[in-house]
Amino acid sequence: MKGNKISVLAMTIVCALLSASCSSGKEPAATGADSGSKAAEQQPVTLTFYTRTVLDDFELYVNRFVKKKFPHVTLKVVENKQGTRIEELVAAGDIPDIIWEGLTNIGTLVDLKVPADLTPLAQRHGFKFDRYDSKILDTIKSYAPKGEIYYLPYNVLAFALHYNKDIFDKFGVPYPKENMTWNEAIELGKKLNRSDGGLTYVGLRPPLDINRMQSQLSLAYVDPATEKAVVHTDKWKKLFETFKSTYSTPGQPVVKSFFEARDEFLNKRTVAMLPDILLLQNSEMQKLESDGFRWDFVTYPSFEDKPGIGPGVFSDGFVIPNGSKNQDLAFQIAAYLSTDPEVQLEAGKNGRLTATNDKKLLEQAFANNPAAKGKNVKSVVSQNYPEPYATSSYHTAARAIVNGRLLDYVNAKSDVNTLLQQAEEQVNKKVGEMKAAK
Repeated sequence: MKGNKISVLAMTIVCALLSASCSSGKEPAATGADSGSKAAEQQPVTLTFYTRTVLDDFELYVNRFVKKKFPHVTLKVVENKQGTRIEELVAAGDIPDIIWEGLTNIGTLVDLKVPADLTPLAQRHGFKFDRYDSKILDTIKSYAPKGEIYYLPYNVLAFALHYNKDIFDKFGVPYPKENMTWNEAIELGKKLNRSDGGLTYVGLRPPLDINRMQSQLSLAYVDPATEKAVVHTDKWKKLFETFKSTYSTPGQPVVKSFFEARDEFLNKRTVAMLPDILLLQNSEMQKLESDGFRWDFVTYPSFEDKPGIGPGVFSDGFVIPNGSKNQDLAFQIAAYLSTDPEVQLEAGKNGRLTATNDKKLLEQAFANNPAAKGKNVKSVVSQNYPEPYATSSYHTAARAIVNGRLLDYVNAKSDVNTLLQQAEEQVNKKVGEMKAAK
């Protein structure tokens, strides 16, 4: 018994010493999103939050979470408009602390040398980039000249093949199936190219922008190594021909913009199938349903040699600019919003899908959207990403040129080889002009 008493006393002394050591020594550095608890003890500070792309509800998706985790921080929203364009702010030295931007539009910021490489900031705050889907991270790196990480994603966009049930029912055609190829969707669409009751119905419209198929096929516009156009190829020819095949409607009127198809599908209701960004994310589908619109969706069509592969990574998220006076705090906020499970779960329920590799968060995607009820959301949000393609600072300008030649092809202004050759020459000319202007 005496020995036991000594043992107990010794253990008590050791525990007391350990407790004193823990309380008197330095606290471990906060890492990742946990750094917010330490930031909360700091003095009040205002950070500028620049919305270079549209953020439909700042309070719902961003501000309420920042107030909770970083109560000493006030975010001042600065909108992208005349007088506050990013070029104007950079010229004036009025650098925002956080930029809300779409990943596919980041090229202009890279050209202006606005984004800071987030790798040193991540190392300083113990943040691990492996929290994201690896294809998403590789895609982010593809937008930087040396594979830097200039961007943290808040959400990614899902794509789907939407269809109007009434048109299919009207003509007795079976609904689209999951995991269709482009050729299958095109053949199904041909069965619905009809005229009835003074209306012309269109079976299938193509994507609203060239970059949907272009990213699906992992096609670059310009080779970053040679700074030469790479659009006059068999793979680009395949894209052009597939795209035009969706326009099989007899007497097709002149197409002014591919974006007209969304209005035809949602409001005129003369289009049976529309491959597009999942409309639950950017349209008032519940209101349309209450007005009698009967619709549903299946997975986005894929190419035969790339089964199950949807469009590339389309995302909204955060850039931390060079020259920001609050880079560390801005990074902590962006990292928290980008990966915190509570933030990402709530965002997903409201329609902004997580870019993290926590697939459980996708199980409640669109849970707060009544229009999602009864629809196969899971298959759509789980579609695989293609391999990232090489990008360059000429990406945006080249895309506009190639998209213009695609529009010419759809409108039968010339043959595919001639138009691709024209696109190649025009892109090379534009690259030369941009290089000379640097």
